[in-house]
Amino acid sequence: MKARWLPLVTLVAVLVGLMAVPAWAVLLKAADWQMNETSGQMIDASPNNNIGTLTDVIQTGSVYVFNGSTSHVVVADNDTLDPADKDITLTARLMVNGASVDDDSYDIVRKGLSTTPGGDYKMEIKQSGFLHCYFRGSGAIVHKVARVNLLDGNWHTLECIKTSDSVVARVDGGRSYKATGTAGSITSSSNIMVGGKKTNPFDDMFDGSMDFVSIEIAQ
Repeated sequence: MKARWLPLVTLVAVLVGLMAVPAWAVLLKAADWQMNETSGQMIDASPNNNIGTLTDVIQTGSVYVFNGSTSHVVVADNDTLDPADKDITLTARLMVNGASVDDDSYDIVRKGLSTTPGGDYKMEIKQSGFLHCYFRGSGAIVHKVARVNLLDGNWHTLECIKTSDSVVARVDGGRSYKATGTAGSITSSSNIMVGGKKTNPFDDMFDGSMDFVSIEIAQ
């Protein structure tokens, strides 16, 4: 008799286990900038209305072109862009101009600086031409470089993936370059910068074209 009930008990255990999985494990778009406007602001295709204000960016209707000196986009601070201790993924598709990085890095998207209270996160291209993913929270700094050349004149899709215990840097869906560690909670009042680190003075300004940038946060 006990053997006949064993499959049912096992099934119940599995169902209970599935019900215990938190709903926030699902990544949803916090911001989705498709960069297909011909003028005006950078529109957010997510429900969160995280609209960006452009400076010296050429809008072609399919991509944005950044000049490497003054081009950038600012998106006002919004709670929907703070991951706290949840998983977050930054994604961008871009092409770098030239065969070298003129600064020590090109910032693609970032929220906050290394001195910002509450933490910061960023996706950047190092002078080496490699993708660098960086997350600083209440726990620690966790970052990783993907050793794939992005200075080859081709389009590339970049991903920076932070989970509760790791950071992964990935290019074009290929090898996952992984660092283990817990960044902790990231919540700040900083604006989002697309295409640069800061202005006055300008620093780490991206030189090239972007097709889209998105931020996904677990809910």
